[in-house]
Amino acid sequence: MKEKVVVDKAISLYTESFGENYSLRSQFSGEQGVRRHMKISVIPEQVAETLDAENHFIVREVFDVHLSDQGFELSTRSVSPYRKDYISDDDSDEDSACYGAFIDQELVGKIELNSTWNDLASIEHIVVSHTHRGKGVAHSLIEFAKKWALSRQLLGIRLETQTNNVPACNLYAKCGFTLGGIDLFTYKTRPQVSNETAMYWYWFSGAQDDA
Repeated sequence: MKEKVVVDKAISLYTESFGENYSLRSQFSGEQGVRRHMKISVIPEQVAETLDAENHFIVREVFDVHLSDQGFELSTRSVSPYRKDYISDDDSDEDSACYGAFIDQELVGKIELNSTWNDLASIEHIVVSHTHRGKGVAHSLIEFAKKWALSRQLLGIRLETQTNNVPACNLYAKCGFTLGGIDLFTYKTRPQVSNETAMYWYWFSGAQDDA
């Protein structure tokens, strides 16, 4: 079992002092319905990397994507369960900002953000520890990303995922994102994932947010 990552007092002070206007507190229901606070603050790369080992899940269904007059239509198809791992990118953009989600000084999630040439924020990575999935942590991180984008006068957010990450896609749709396109060949040169289809999701600040 993976050991919990507990942030010591020094690192906690670091995150608070550098969080500036990008910190927020959100509440979610913990065990037995107890309301607990979560804080999102900037974290150094070495702290963010501690969550990389948790960046995997079991695939049980995939999306089939169809193009219609109304845009993209998604239908799910069951598959034999298998494990999907996201490999850490050692060549990540140095300009990316990484933020951690903390509950009682424990790091339970992270999100890496960047700004792009077309005035959008880009979610490079989003990871939640297995013990805290399904508790609203990812939703809070995405809402935080919206505030981060708006604070920089960016016009929206883009992100990339795959047709076999159905839970993530459902979350993005719930948070007001729209599927803007797919690419059948993004991963063709990577044997381990050559059969996957890339999906590009977008959120624009002027659009109706159903989150």
